[in-house]
Order: sequence, then C-alpha cells, then structure tokens
Amino acid sequence: MNKLSLKAVEEMASGGKFKMTPQRRVIVSYLEKATSHPTADDVYFAVNKKFPMTSRATVYNTLNWLKSVGMLRERFEGEKMRYDPNCERHHHFVCAECGMVEDISSELIEELGTIKLPGNHDVRSYEVTVRGHCSSCRD
Repeated sequence: MNKLSLKAVEEMASGGKFKMTPQRRVIVSYLEKATSHPTADDVYFAVNKKFPMTSRATVYNTLNWLKSVGMLRERFEGEKMRYDPNCERHHHFVCAECGMVEDISSELIEELGTIKLPGNHDVRSYEVTVRGHCSSCRD
C-alpha cells in the first residue's frame, strides 16, 4: 500500500475489527484527496462540515488505525503533527512563511548513494526537506 484509498481501507476493514462508519468514510475520503498534510484538527473541522456530530475521538481513532496498518504516516512539522496519506518514497517542501507542506517526487532529488555515518549506523532510507517560500508567499 503506497497511497491511501477509500477502496483499500474498506477492503481491509471488512475483515477486521475496524468498522467503516459514514464518518470514517468521510475522514478517509478527505485524507485520500489531501495534499496539504493536514493536522488532526484540519481533518476534524473538514469532517464536521458533513457530519457535525463527529467526535475528535473518532478522528484520532481513525488516524491511529490508518497509521497502524501503514496507510498513513505522521510527520512533525512546524510544531504540529501532520498526516501524510502518501506512503510512497518522496520528499517534502515546506514554506517558511505560511507553513504549507507539499510532496516532492523522489525523482527530483538526486540519490545520495551509500551514506556512511559515524557510529557505523545502518541507513535504510532517508527523507529530504526543502525549505523556502511557496509561490503564494514569494509574490
């Protein structure tokens, strides 16, 4: 599983303890389309537009379940925990002005090759975060 999809989540949930409620479908649909790496509050407010009675517990339980089954990644950025529905290998651009986080394809950044670190650490993967000003803030 590389990118979150409602269909994949429904298939996975059908055989387990995780019940797909209408609120959870809206949460997954929102995340599936999200490119901004939303916070839990972002998800909560978006879902409450369709289902005003959705609790924060439902949002957090859904986020935690998706993370536990490898369909969502957490990313701490700008003093906030953000959620990334793209589990494919990729990097990030972060705007220093507005805090926007955007995916960068791994093909756009040259491979580092073999990395030797002090302490004989075994590097398995890495992510690059590029910082600057997005086109909106630059103007």
